[in-house]
Amino acid sequence: MRVFLPMMTVLLAQLAAQAAHAEPPPTPRQLIDRLGVETRQLLEEPRNDRTPADAERAVAEQITAWARRSPGDEALIDGDDQGRTPLMLAASGAYPLVVKALLGDPIVKALVNTKDAAGQTAWMHASFAPGLTLVSCQPGTLTLDRYPLLRPYLLRMSALLKSKDSPLVGIARLLEDAGARPDPEGARRAWLARCPNTPAELRQALANGAMLKTLVDDAVSRQTAFSKTLREGIAGTPQTPPEGMKFITVRDGQAKKAARLSCVRKPAPPLRGALPWSGELTFKTLVATRAGIVEAVDFELVSPGTPDLHVVQYFRSAIVQALAAYQCEGDHVFEQVFHFKVD
Repeated sequence: MRVFLPMMTVLLAQLAAQAAHAEPPPTPRQLIDRLGVETRQLLEEPRNDRTPADAERAVAEQITAWARRSPGDEALIDGDDQGRTPLMLAASGAYPLVVKALLGDPIVKALVNTKDAAGQTAWMHASFAPGLTLVSCQPGTLTLDRYPLLRPYLLRMSALLKSKDSPLVGIARLLEDAGARPDPEGARRAWLARCPNTPAELRQALANGAMLKTLVDDAVSRQTAFSKTLREGIAGTPQTPPEGMKFITVRDGQAKKAARLSCVRKPAPPLRGALPWSGELTFKTLVATRAGIVEAVDFELVSPGTPDLHVVQYFRSAIVQALAAYQCEGDHVFEQVFHFKVD
């Protein structure tokens, strides 16, 4: 035995060192953030051995195990930089299994009416249904200029609408059964604050109807009308959003730098076709991404001079094409600078 003791000691030391350097398991919030990206990937490239429902079930099981192992753990209720808890992110992402898993923890359930930095509860996040209502919040996306951003969103929208039992209604019911206080008027005000481009007719409808149904019906109607116009020919389709429309509003310091995001895909802007122009252009962009999908972008041209509009549009379109392929974890607003030089 003495002969092998030094070897065993070395082996135990190596195992201890490996354990010390092993990455900690992902937190509930990280699991939810990654679920958004995986859901997008599975919708874009379906697999026989795994579906979006399988991915959500796996995350729910991991969170359930976390809560059993560490009841009331801080990671189950910890807010992000905007005060959004894992429960809020799961409600916003339309993940009923994850919502149910989180509510299985007594502390999460006791704090079901917690508000984020914007004063929004998990019940409000569920009522906004962002996976279905982007075009109601941002009608300027229904243009040829922004259409590339809609494609991955439409896959998620279609999957949610095809679901036999509406996950959105189910989430609201789960929250209310856990003690969430419905606040339709507070939710309406919060929606208008986060979606200042809401059309006048929708504002009126929200004042008179149930929020979730009103928003979903409006989004489906707008998307259907846009798709019909697109099929009939691009001549009748709006080319760009209204002049001066801003898609994103942020508080000072809220926007992250692009380099700080965790993204599994961030391609460079594709420059296709001949462009009879040479020079340099720099764009500063403000980008909103949610659940692995870039939803909106604002542009600021920061280069000196005033290039032709068609040149600006060429490079803006290339940026939109690149952003449409970004797959970043979490719900964030970030800044990114794009610089182009053509000799």
